[in-house]
Amino acid sequence: MNQKNRTPNCAECEFMKEYDYGKRIYYCDHAERIDEMGKLSVDYPPETIPEWCPSQKVKG
Repeated sequence: MNQKNRTPNCAECEFMKEYDYGKRIYYCDHAERIDEMGKLSVDYPPETIPEWCPSQKVKG
């Protein structure tokens, strides 16, 4: 698949962290995020990236 036409995914991002507090919480740990909490999803990795994703804004 052509890398330029690919949809980015949080599961592939170095800033996504997973914490287990009885449920798996997926969290964005990027220092430039505008969402203070950075929570992405619960129990399953996110399938899409949020609009506020700083990595998305840098890439394109």
